[in-house]
Amino acid sequence: MIRVYPSVLQGTLRAEASKAHAQRLLFAASMPATPTLVSNVPSCDDIDVSLDVLKTLGCRFAAGGEGELMVEPFPKTNPVQNLDFYFKDSATTSRLTLALCSALGIQANCTADAGLVRRQQIPLTSRMALRGAKFDSFSFPLTMTGRLEHGDFVFRGDEGSQYVSSILYALPLLPGDSRVTLETPLADPAFVELTIQALEAFGIKIEKTENGYFVPGRQYYSSPGEIRAENDWGLASMWITAAAACSLRGGKVRITDLPKNSPQQYRDLKPLLSLIAQDFRDINIDARHCPNLATMFAAFAGVKGATVRISGVPQLKFKESDRLETMAKVLEPFGAKCELHDDGINVFGDPDFTWPEDHVIDCKEDPWVFMSFVLCSTILDRPLTISEDNCAAKIYRNFLRDFETLGGKYEII
Repeated sequence: MIRVYPSVLQGTLRAEASKAHAQRLLFAASMPATPTLVSNVPSCDDIDVSLDVLKTLGCRFAAGGEGELMVEPFPKTNPVQNLDFYFKDSATTSRLTLALCSALGIQANCTADAGLVRRQQIPLTSRMALRGAKFDSFSFPLTMTGRLEHGDFVFRGDEGSQYVSSILYALPLLPGDSRVTLETPLADPAFVELTIQALEAFGIKIEKTENGYFVPGRQYYSSPGEIRAENDWGLASMWITAAAACSLRGGKVRITDLPKNSPQQYRDLKPLLSLIAQDFRDINIDARHCPNLATMFAAFAGVKGATVRISGVPQLKFKESDRLETMAKVLEPFGAKCELHDDGINVFGDPDFTWPEDHVIDCKEDPWVFMSFVLCSTILDRPLTISEDNCAAKIYRNFLRDFETLGGKYEII
């Protein structure tokens, strides 16, 4: 467990590398005929899982300087392989692996930890099953056989971008052209833009259409030689938002080395930060451009007794937990009443409620729920106790170190 004490965040941090971008680059680097030096690879559990899975495929890695990896692609053998994969709780790793293995005809025997078993795979596996892939189950554990066929793939955009991103890695390898059609707009289009950017760096062409993407077949991945993962705007905005929440007490955080020309979200939060900085009591937030911060907004409102109505984040139902439902359950002991709706959550905090000193928050091993409640220390005058001691390591291993660097106070108990 961890106990977090009231804090005011001040100082400067260098931006953390983007896990999402690094994973996309590592998987792309596994495909050409020649090696690629990938730099600025972050340290986190999800990256470790990606590297383990790529090693299972046959990739080899040589470490260079800090955050540098020389990626030796895996051999594309004939006959194809029969491999066992253990994805732990890394959803991105699992979906990229399934798509690429299916395009190459690799039989994949897949297991995962409980957190990933709970997360739905059907939006990807069911679409792949319509085009040649065969599954003994549409969720983990599963065995996948067969080979993906080119053609039309239809997704719901509000289910999240990972399914679309994954299939875009596979379709260029197929013998014919394919189309990806979105029945509803993407809830988080920036992540697909990041995917397309990574693929283009490795010579893959994806064409945008009116309601999706056209992917020519018979393409080949080619190494750019060297490529660098971007730093992460989402994690940077988390610190800036937390500092804004305590700005009336001197909070101010500066994040350096953020990419100026990037498809990432979270880049224009000034109007929202001005609301957070004014000791808000009742606000409406459209979080479609900053979906992960929705968890912070809900946590802040619930523990301080404010009201916030959050919309634009249907994809949060499909994260490490159903993040909206998790927030509703976690905030109930704080006297907050929560209303879940199709694309968000309304939180009605009780300003007169005082939570019991012995209350322990269960974040359901969700890293953004954990980080959000740690950062509630910037608005409270009493400590909080959390059952996990650092599940943020899944996506951000140095979170608590950086929290302490900026003036955060905590102890592991």
